[in-house]
Amino acid sequence: MNDPILEMRGVSKSFFGIKALRAVDLTVYAGEIHALMGENGAGKSTLMKILSGAYRPDPGGEIRIEGHPVRIEGPLGGRAAGISIIYQELSLAPNLSVAENIYLGREISRTGLLARGAMREAVGPILKRLGADFQPSTLVAHLSMGQRQLVEIARALHARSKILIMDEPTTSLSAAESERLFALIRQLRAEGLAIIYISHRMDEVYALGDRVTVLRDGRLVGSLDKAEIRADTIVRLMVGRDVSSFYKKDHDPEAGRGHPVLAAIDMADGLRVKGCSLTVHAGEVVGLAGLIGAGRTELAHLIIGAAHKTSGRLELEGRPVEIRTPGEALEAGIAYLTEDRKALGLFLDMSCLDNINLAVLGARCEARLVPGS
Repeated sequence: MNDPILEMRGVSKSFFGIKALRAVDLTVYAGEIHALMGENGAGKSTLMKILSGAYRPDPGGEIRIEGHPVRIEGPLGGRAAGISIIYQELSLAPNLSVAENIYLGREISRTGLLARGAMREAVGPILKRLGADFQPSTLVAHLSMGQRQLVEIARALHARSKILIMDEPTTSLSAAESERLFALIRQLRAEGLAIIYISHRMDEVYALGDRVTVLRDGRLVGSLDKAEIRADTIVRLMVGRDVSSFYKKDHDPEAGRGHPVLAAIDMADGLRVKGCSLTVHAGEVVGLAGLIGAGRTELAHLIIGAAHKTSGRLELEGRPVEIRTPGEALEAGIAYLTEDRKALGLFLDMSCLDNINLAVLGARCEARLVPGS
């Protein structure tokens, strides 16, 4: 095997005295897909943010790229070192074109004006190489999530990256879009790019991973070669115990189930949701499963009144209710946590206190003023 393109040795990180990473080592080679796994809070994203320059590590560790020690100062320093990261929440400007997003921060200008034609011409071959079905002049707002992933990858290739970090890249993709992404990742691996792939999905790790590194509680607990990648081994490393201990042999799902609390009957929206029904009892968790596009979110929107239903009815505690808006759902005791927290769930320019109080704002107002404001 050739010399590693990346070596991280003894990397640690603390936040206000709390250790997020403890002397973690990571070795990655060119032309490999290296899966990074661990439970939420294990330190995966923190380690990658250090590598990309978003965080500064604690003193004492070392990062080497192609055998040379480097000190990565900020995201621009990471890019200059040949490192690109594609976050789970894509960092694209939807109001700009594909070419403008790829050149963001490195724009071509002539006589004080953006040379948009030159930028579009320069990114054209990269988009063709990736098999993109859109133009450099297309607004990012008009692209699907899968197409936006391609723009992020094109930006990394245009910056001549040697190491590409992908953080949960299939979270918002359909099955078909995920398969196209996997084919592209394999193509980039064949071209010699080093890819660090963060995922919780075992099937993706089996399909793509050449090696796997597992973190637990901020520590490196093991690395596996391709032949060693098995679900039970990975889970044992992630959680520190055998997978068989997770399942209660005597579990009775109906033992603690109470009366029906919510019943959605024959719900439809005239589009994706067609005659769906479900019942939720007190003291139980009901899983709503399906591929992207199957209608899970749309059904939830019908229940909380965020979308118009063409048929169906709701019952709460056995009584019929008519919910026309999310506000009425809240008043009835139904809370909705959206999958897109950044765009639909929170006001990012407001404090935690204000965001938490939004759900009860009307009930707490006095003479149209919020107490304590």
